[in-house]
Amino acid sequence: MLLSIFRKETRSQENNHTKKGKIMTLKHAISIPASLAGVWFMTTISPTCGQAVHGESIAAAAPSLPAPLATNSAAAAGGAVLNTDFETLAAFPLDVPGNAVTNKADLDKVAKQIPKDVKKLDGKVVRIRGFMMPVKESAGKATEFLITRSQPSCCFGGATGLPEFITVKASDKGVVEDMDDAVTVEGTFRVGLVTDSGFITGLYQMDGGKLIKPGH
Repeated sequence: MLLSIFRKETRSQENNHTKKGKIMTLKHAISIPASLAGVWFMTTISPTCGQAVHGESIAAAAPSLPAPLATNSAAAAGGAVLNTDFETLAAFPLDVPGNAVTNKADLDKVAKQIPKDVKKLDGKVVRIRGFMMPVKESAGKATEFLITRSQPSCCFGGATGLPEFITVKASDKGVVEDMDDAVTVEGTFRVGLVTDSGFITGLYQMDGGKLIKPGH
């Protein structure tokens, strides 16, 4: 008799525990959506309650070239320096063969794509602003470098087209390197196809290039 009463009492307690467990589980299941709703409400509603939201974008902006110098592509008398920019030098599509060019006719076909206004700059002393990428150095200075339309960067920089850079051969003992900021260079401008082993590798060159100090 006592054993029977003990078993009934035990089953009663187990049933109570089971019911309590189900109730606790149900409460816990309800509390999760309620908590998430509270978070959604705080993040969605709270910032708009009369206060501006401040923050910085995590997307890094690509470096941009400062406003170009005033362009004067017309031939000038008296050896005046002409200001130009990459907006002018690269403002045309260029179709270049992907393979080595072996005959003059194909080279002439590419050269004819260069606009006449750009060809007029050939042999003129020009001044242009861009970004420096050293090619040859001597005693810590760049004796030959590229001036590019956009700042060269590892991995994230797009390919530079042939009209978007100038190969500059510096005069004297070279120039101080500055790869962090846009620089202004001046020299005798050359327009024409540059080839290497039959491949077209450039359009523009500058001889006697020198850096121009800001404000000059």
